[in-house]
Amino acid sequence: MRVFILLVGLVLAVFSYAQEITGTVSGKIKSVSGDALIGASVAAYQNSETPVAGIAADEVGKFSFQLAPGRYKLVVSFTGYQSRESELLVIAGKTTNLSFTLEEVPTELKEIVVSPEPFNGTGLTSVSIEKTLRVPANFFDPVRMLTSYPGVIAANDQANSIIVKGYSPNYVLWRIEGLDVVNPNHLANAGTMGDKPTANGGGVSILSAQVLDRTDFRSGYLPTGYGNGLAGIMDMKLRAGAADKMQYTAQASLIGLDLAAEGPLNKEKGSSFLVNYRYSTIGLLSNMGVDFGDEAINFQDLTFKINAPHKNGGELSVFGFMGSSKNVFEAKPEEEWEEEKDRYNITFDGITYGVGLVNHFKPGTWNFSTGLSFSGQVQERNSQSILVPVPHVYREHYNSDNSILSGFVKANRKLGAYGNLETGVRLNHYWQQLESETVTQAYFDDFTPSIRGRVDGLLMQPYASWTKYVGTWQLNAGLQYARFAFNNTDSWEPKLSLTKSGKNNVLSLSAGTTSQMQQTQNYLVVGSKGIGFTRSHQALAEWKTQLPGELKLTTSAFYHWIVNAPVVRDAPYYSTLNQWDGYIWNDTLVNTGKGRHYGLEASLEKRFYNNLYFILSGSRYEAKFYNGSTYLNSRFNTKFTSSLLVGKEWNKKNRSFGVHARALYLGGLRQPLIDLATSQQVGTTIYNEANGYLRLPDYFRTDLRVSWRKNKPGYTRTLSIDIQNVTSQQNTAFTYFDTFLQKETPKYQLGIIPVLAYRVDF
Repeated sequence: MRVFILLVGLVLAVFSYAQEITGTVSGKIKSVSGDALIGASVAAYQNSETPVAGIAADEVGKFSFQLAPGRYKLVVSFTGYQSRESELLVIAGKTTNLSFTLEEVPTELKEIVVSPEPFNGTGLTSVSIEKTLRVPANFFDPVRMLTSYPGVIAANDQANSIIVKGYSPNYVLWRIEGLDVVNPNHLANAGTMGDKPTANGGGVSILSAQVLDRTDFRSGYLPTGYGNGLAGIMDMKLRAGAADKMQYTAQASLIGLDLAAEGPLNKEKGSSFLVNYRYSTIGLLSNMGVDFGDEAINFQDLTFKINAPHKNGGELSVFGFMGSSKNVFEAKPEEEWEEEKDRYNITFDGITYGVGLVNHFKPGTWNFSTGLSFSGQVQERNSQSILVPVPHVYREHYNSDNSILSGFVKANRKLGAYGNLETGVRLNHYWQQLESETVTQAYFDDFTPSIRGRVDGLLMQPYASWTKYVGTWQLNAGLQYARFAFNNTDSWEPKLSLTKSGKNNVLSLSAGTTSQMQQTQNYLVVGSKGIGFTRSHQALAEWKTQLPGELKLTTSAFYHWIVNAPVVRDAPYYSTLNQWDGYIWNDTLVNTGKGRHYGLEASLEKRFYNNLYFILSGSRYEAKFYNGSTYLNSRFNTKFTSSLLVGKEWNKKNRSFGVHARALYLGGLRQPLIDLATSQQVGTTIYNEANGYLRLPDYFRTDLRVSWRKNKPGYTRTLSIDIQNVTSQQNTAFTYFDTFLQKETPKYQLGIIPVLAYRVDF
């Protein structure tokens, strides 16, 4: 650590020589159809209605200018198009790269207020990386940032697995640069009831905050071109590297060391690169007394992106990522046993990787985008108990090897005045292999709960979408088809939305069908290979309005009617709608399950202008599943969410001091009741879903962040401390039958966690 700080100091001394205190803002502006908007206006505002700087986009739609360090409102406008605005933080010695897509609007809408989202932003939450970095206790992870918005809660403090509108975390799809990828997270078993890996989420995102631009999350309604994710789609965008000069970021924190470099490959052509390496130091937190279950946790990752503009405003991007993670728990001496886990040796190893490219080009009147990626993930978990003379879980073994070859082609063309046609196809080939078993003394002579096998098939999703303005109404109609070649099942997905835009508000009415293929383990259940897609018929009404004082109010109502969910043939109360890390192994699944999710959501947000921001949000919803005779609360029906995020900065002479706080009050998670007698006999926790799901106590947590930033000629230093769960509130994660204590025992969420970080951008 001392050598690291010394090297950073020496480099800063060189780069700070005779440099002014400024930061560069650059970017590109184009239309929905891909045309560069030559002459588009870019204006920066700070604490007044008069811009402090402005510039026009050049002949390829690019702009670049310098600003003094600070926070700004950036407004992009062009005659005949909807204006857009963005929060902007400028720091010394660093280039901020931005990208804007403007939509052509009828003359009747020429005075519509500027918007931070595009017109087709129904059900869209877009989180910038700057916002992610300033929100307390996010561990520099944009997915955790989403829990500040209505209808989204974390399934467990230890992981970024999220419950959206009462759906299982399994129903969230992950993408990078628009391409479907394997679960891009370290430690996919973090926080689960059985300590087994999950399909979505994990302890830490593999993509470091240093390389991210923004994360687009769509939920409630998925427009045409989006599918295979009933709860929503998480699309993480990597930022382009600086094209003007070499730049670096170094960050040391109690959870990891980050080193990033970026710069031009060819200044004349505007090509650039960005690369980041991260190594975990989470063991430092354990040494400070933070309780991670006495596990030795380790992870590291590498991410890169190469960006190369080409003729006619096109662009080629190549990206890649690789990460490894491991946790180890060693059994304690018998005299130190206090709970069941103490007598186990447990290891988890995971490797995740991916590489891809995306190409945008415009050979004529059509705007084309193509993408191709290959990603994979190998995970293994082994648990072995020290022999004791009472029933116990003797051994657990989990091994998975998953990969996805993902590609898409889409074409976009303007049709007449204020019309647009988009058509395309998405092709994903899945190779998924799974082996999981649990062996106890009680199982030796009778049976062993296990699942093993391989799923290999192509998922094809062609679609077409048409958009047209009728007066001040925007109409969008589309049709999507999904077919999975593994078992030749398919699904049709019609979509329709109407958007009414006014001077201060936007009203959207949307309805459509979304389908999702099943989790790997469900296809491997005996007799269940032929199960088809789970389908969700979704309706959303959303109203957004701009209020005085830079306020944005968003309210919505949603209703989801779920059909064709796999359930156990002879016991329909076992529904995959309630599945997370577990599996059904001894009975056939059939597509007769149903569910319904409905609720109201609202958020009031003040964007970070004038050195103050906040987000106040809340939701009330129901998530039900059909058990064969009536509708019951699903496992993930927490009933409500509420949160308040607020932050304030004070600035003086290129320095700023900030305080940020967040409070979360959420409905309690649910779990099936424990069958105590059977658990004692078998030697592991046996849950009985037949009696429904018990609601645990409500969840409450407060987080705090204090930061200090100083701009110097050529570089910026930031010192911060994040404290998760400031009051060390004990929130129940779940309960289990402890075979050592021989009783039902609660497992609590994380207590207080301090994360100190020092960051230098130069």
